[in-house]
Amino acid sequence: MVSQTQYLSGWRSNWTMSLLVIIYAANLADRTILNVLQQPIKVDLELADWQLGLVSGTSFAILYTVLGLLVARLSEHWNRPRLLAACAFIWSIFTALCGAATSFVQLLLFRAGVAVGESGGTPISHSLISDYYPVEQRASKLALFSTGATLGIIGGALLGGSLGETLGWRWAFVLAGLPGILLAVLAAITLSEPRQGTSEDVIPPFSQVVGTLARKPTFRQMALATSLTLFSTSAINAFAVPHFMRTFGMPLVEAGLLGGAGAGIALLVGTLIGGYLGSALGRSDRRKVLWMLCVGLLIACPLCVIAFLSTDLRVASFAFLALNVCLALFQGPVYSINHSFVTSRMRATASAVLLVFIQIIGLGLGPLLIGILSDQLAAANYPGEDFVQECDAGASPSPVCVAASAIGLRLALASCAIAILWGAFHHFMASRTLRDDVIE
Repeated sequence: MVSQTQYLSGWRSNWTMSLLVIIYAANLADRTILNVLQQPIKVDLELADWQLGLVSGTSFAILYTVLGLLVARLSEHWNRPRLLAACAFIWSIFTALCGAATSFVQLLLFRAGVAVGESGGTPISHSLISDYYPVEQRASKLALFSTGATLGIIGGALLGGSLGETLGWRWAFVLAGLPGILLAVLAAITLSEPRQGTSEDVIPPFSQVVGTLARKPTFRQMALATSLTLFSTSAINAFAVPHFMRTFGMPLVEAGLLGGAGAGIALLVGTLIGGYLGSALGRSDRRKVLWMLCVGLLIACPLCVIAFLSTDLRVASFAFLALNVCLALFQGPVYSINHSFVTSRMRATASAVLLVFIQIIGLGLGPLLIGILSDQLAAANYPGEDFVQECDAGASPSPVCVAASAIGLRLALASCAIAILWGAFHHFMASRTLRDDVIE
C-alpha cells in the first residue's frame, strides 16, 4: 500500500488511472444509454417528454446526490477501492434490469437502483486520485479521469444506437450492464487504499466539512456556475438524439452517432483541454483557470442558440459539437480547486457536497424542466385542439405531431443559453476570492 506522501508512479499509476477511467466510462455508459434510447422507449411505453426528463434526470439526481453524501462519509472510514467495487456491481445489475421494465413506474424504480450504485463512484474516485497524486498534477489527473465520462457517453451512444436498432432497447440495457460486474471484481482485487500507513487518523465530522466549504465564497460561486453548466449539459445531452430524429428525420443509429457519440468525443476534447490548460494556467495564477471557464461559457452561449435554431444540418451539427467542447472545460479544474479548500480526509465528502449542488440543479432540474418546456412549446405550436390527446404527448408518428414536437424541443433546448450565460457570471465572481480560500 502507498502512503499519503508516497504517490503512485510507473505501471501502478498507469493501471490505477486506466481502471478508474474505465469504471467511470462504464458508469456513464449505463447512464447515457437511456438518453440514446429515449425515442423508442417513449413510443413503446407511451411516455411524455416530462416523464423522460424525470426518469433520466430528476429522480436519478435526487437519489444520486443524497446517497452520494452517505457513501462519501463511509469512504472516509472504509476501504475506498472495495466500496467503489460494490457501487459498480450495484449500478451494473440495475442497468441490466431496466431492460425488463414494462411501465413508467418500473423504469423509474430500476433507474433509481442505478442511481444508488452510481452515487458513490465519483466522490470515491476523486478522493483516491487526490491521494494518489501530488497537488500540481491533480487538475490534469482529474481531467484525465473525467475523460471516462466522455468515453462512456461515446460507448453508451454506440451501444445504444446499434443494439437498439438491431436487438431492441431492452437487450441494449441488458448488454450494457454486464461489463460493470467484471470491473467491480478488478477494482476490489487490484486497487490500493492510499490512507493505510498514514498518520492522519482524525476524520472531521460532516458538519465541519460543510461548514468549511460554506464559509468560502469561491466554493459558493463555483458551485452555482458548475450547476448551471451541468443544467445545460445534461438537458442538451438528454434530448440531443430525439432532437436530431425529430427535426432532421435521422434514424436512431445516425442520430445516436451525432447526438451521442459525436457529443461524447466533443466532451472528451473539452475535458482534456480544460484539464491540461487549467494545470498550465494555474501554475502562475489560479484565477486564470476560472477566467478560462468563464470565457468558454461566453463562447458556448451563442453556439447553443445556433445549434438548436438552425435548420441547416451541417451548421447545427458543427455548433452542437463545438458547444459540447466548451461545456466540458470545467471537469478537471473545478474538482481540483474544490479539493484545495479542504484536507485529505475531507475530500470525498467535499466532492459529494459539490455534487449535491451540481446534480440536483444540473441533472435533477435540467432534463425535467427542458422536458416540461418542450411539451408546453410543442402544444403551443400544434395546429389542432389537444396535443396531448391527439398526439399521445408527442409519441404519435403523425407528421403534424412530429413537427410540433420537434419545434417544441428545439426552442426548449435553445433556451439553455440563458443558464450558460448565467454560469459564466458566477465563474468570474468565484475568481475574485479564490486566492483567499485555498489552503494549499
